[in-house]
Amino acid sequence: MRTDRKRLWSAAAVLAAAVAAAAVCSGAGDGMTPGAPASGPGALQTTVSGAGPAGENDDAAIDFDALREQNGDIHAWIRIPGTGVDYPVLQKRDSTDPYDNYYLDHTVDLKEGYPGAVYSHAVNATDFGDPVTVLYGHNMKDGSMFASLHSYEEEAFFEENRMVYVWTPEAVLTYEIFAAVNFPDTLITYEYDFSREEEVGRYLDDIGGCAGNVSEDCAVTEEDRILTLSTCYSDQEFNRLLIEAVLVEEKERER
Repeated sequence: MRTDRKRLWSAAAVLAAAVAAAAVCSGAGDGMTPGAPASGPGALQTTVSGAGPAGENDDAAIDFDALREQNGDIHAWIRIPGTGVDYPVLQKRDSTDPYDNYYLDHTVDLKEGYPGAVYSHAVNATDFGDPVTVLYGHNMKDGSMFASLHSYEEEAFFEENRMVYVWTPEAVLTYEIFAAVNFPDTLITYEYDFSREEEVGRYLDDIGGCAGNVSEDCAVTEEDRILTLSTCYSDQEFNRLLIEAVLVEEKERER
């Protein structure tokens, strides 16, 4: 069990992140307009990921050597067919804080400001090998970043758009979405000790107890590897939309 002191620290960290995210969700000061590039550096988006339909095996188009020449913090690429999610994934590797939120308000080309970037905390391994990996992205008013994940609040969309693809330098990971829920705004990787299977089970139980869409035909257990995508609501300060997906295939990348 976490100590009260650490819980207070965690709550303060989450509150600071939530305040920054709330400004973006409400559209205050984000500097974004409809039709703006889906990620900070538009050239990166179009030249690296524009080869073929979402979900197509376009390993050759995702050149991590080239990506890391632009930003060494890029460690993966995520694509969700049916949504606008098609972005590099970053993690601030030189930070001493395992919950560093640098990319909350810095773009992939290291410019300060929004829309930030899709990122993970350093508490998660960059190979997506942890029991639960959490990625964060803003709910931008122009529909970019993780804004289109709110489509999963609609049952029909949830049923028809279930696949998530993640590329790392070594592997292609395929996930199936099993839940889209309204979850309390908490620092998930701190509040749950995912090194213990019973804590993964507790997390799954908590997901199942939330309002939202949960698949009845996708069995998930404590032994699975889970991907959590987290974004905010425009009208709920203390809750987050979580998209939960389970790993169904992992294969080596074509060279």
